[in-house]
Amino acid sequence: MILEYAIGAFILGGLVGLIRDYKATVKASSFMAFLGSLALLWQVYAVYTNGPVSGSLFGIPVKVDDLSIIFLLIIGLVGAAASLFAINYMELFEKVGKGWVYAIAYNTFLASMALVVTADSMEYFVMGWELMTLSSFILVFFSERPRDTDASVKYYITMHFLDTIPLFLALGTAYSLVGGFDELTFENIASAMATASTSTKLVFTALLMIAFMTKSGMIPFQFWVAETYRAAPTSVSAVMAGAMEKVALYGLIALIWRTVGTSYGLGLFVAVIGAITLTVGTLYALRETNAKRLLAYHSIGQMGYIWLGLGIGMALIPKGGFLGAVGALGAFAGLFHALNHAIFKASLFLSAGAVEYRTGTVDLNELGGLGKTMKVTALAALFASLAISGVPPFNGFISKWLIYVSGYYSNSYVLALGAVLAAFISAATLASFIKFYGTQFGGEMKRYENVQEVPAGMLVGQWILAGLTLLIGVFPGTVTGILNVFNAPISDGVYKIGFQSVVFSPVLFVIVLGILTFGLYLVFKPEYKEAKPWDCGSTEIDEDEYRINAEGYYIKYEEKIGSFYHLGDWFYRVGAGIIRYIVRAYLWMASYFTKIVDTPYTRIETLDDLREREIMHIDEEVFKPLIRFLNIARDVIPGIRLGTFIVIALVVVGAIVGLLIVM
Repeated sequence: MILEYAIGAFILGGLVGLIRDYKATVKASSFMAFLGSLALLWQVYAVYTNGPVSGSLFGIPVKVDDLSIIFLLIIGLVGAAASLFAINYMELFEKVGKGWVYAIAYNTFLASMALVVTADSMEYFVMGWELMTLSSFILVFFSERPRDTDASVKYYITMHFLDTIPLFLALGTAYSLVGGFDELTFENIASAMATASTSTKLVFTALLMIAFMTKSGMIPFQFWVAETYRAAPTSVSAVMAGAMEKVALYGLIALIWRTVGTSYGLGLFVAVIGAITLTVGTLYALRETNAKRLLAYHSIGQMGYIWLGLGIGMALIPKGGFLGAVGALGAFAGLFHALNHAIFKASLFLSAGAVEYRTGTVDLNELGGLGKTMKVTALAALFASLAISGVPPFNGFISKWLIYVSGYYSNSYVLALGAVLAAFISAATLASFIKFYGTQFGGEMKRYENVQEVPAGMLVGQWILAGLTLLIGVFPGTVTGILNVFNAPISDGVYKIGFQSVVFSPVLFVIVLGILTFGLYLVFKPEYKEAKPWDCGSTEIDEDEYRINAEGYYIKYEEKIGSFYHLGDWFYRVGAGIIRYIVRAYLWMASYFTKIVDTPYTRIETLDDLREREIMHIDEEVFKPLIRFLNIARDVIPGIRLGTFIVIALVVVGAIVGLLIVM
């Protein structure tokens, strides 16, 4: 099985951490991750041409089928591009050191995602899921900056409460149905669910839905996304936004849709959540001035599109007939957009990382004029910006259009309204990326006149993805065969761009229109003159201050929909308050589970309180050499120990509850 070569490459990439030199470690481990990602793509090709394969991977039962290869394709593409990019990009963190931590965590991150989407047993699915969460958490706090540390801790605690606990409870429920860990294959769970009570199915589905919604960043569990993606190294953010979010989609399809089954009500719920999420995420991106936070909010929004498409499929496929075909088209569109989003979103993060590499900032208010000095990066960012905005002929247009069409023909006012809303929100996406692109690459700024283009490896990483946005947009048939696992009724004409024997040919029209436009431009070519802005005679104002910054793009939207943001801010404060109390309770319990030195009790209510309190913990004694390198981990290791205790207890409780329900 080719998957073994991929995992082997990731293991070697982690072992490279034994090299003491930071640069050598990072470069070698990133290159091994690149090779491992290529092996995943090789596995995709092998299964697509020869059919599904199953076997054992280091004792773990795995199965690579029609659904798995879609997500292996996403992980492989994003992993290859980001790993190649990281070879140079991670030089930014040389002062932090600890290249061995990056080597182990990054390669484990990619390997665990591959395990999640290929494991043929739920317990190994959960094991891979937890490895994915833990390794991504380590990567998020890699910089050790206080703000980044807090973001990583809150991310991990959120995942523990809203992701790990529901997932383990669902595992306990499945265990109670099949009667043993050796029997927890997806096929056995599906057979058991076929005869299970309605209440058991409802509990199992609800628990999994909470876990997958949290990992996807869906409303109302989106609060961790923006700060987490901002804090992580940008190459890691690209993988989290491009690939990790999609792993939750695999869980939604494999563990809910294919195992428990679906219904109109469940599909409607998924679609409505998607419609709300795409609206909220995109509108919040409009007012962001930090490039990585802006992209993070758009990740929330674009995941909403994907859930809308899958929701349409889940609602309509059970109906059969014409509506069943429409549902299959919607589900196909959702998976198509998952692939497209992985490509253009990872490309956008890498473009932002390239700008950060040369300027040291991702603050859009501080950037400008880079289009003249970083032309190759600017063009890659332009391609990806047009793709996410749904502008033809880039890939985002096709998948979004199919979502609109499936919603329109759904024979449901709710689903049709969701599709219409999604179409209008695409305009807001375009407005947001006019700001994203214009503030970085447009205009002129003297401070960046001497900025150079990034190294070739970083450019190749960007263009692996940016080139695909155009390639798939023009030739979508290259991927539709892999994506159509729901047997959507798609004829060649739907996904081919060509000349048709009809009265009106759109392709011919676009070509003729383009030629006419270019000809008119040559005939009536306008003249441009450069002129400095009038400064009322002042000699003290810097010319860079005259330009419209990122905040200036937002003022008009604030005037029109300011009340929406005020309402959202109120909800954010409520959510932040809830999370604050969860963190407080979590840390309070953690201090008692790990304390071995009897010291006077002091209140621990925030992460800062935990940092300031001098106390000896069991894990600090056992893992002292590790703590010496990762002293920052003292904030979270107590929580991890407590979380492990809680998880074990909850598995037992879940099994008991499941048995009671069955009995």
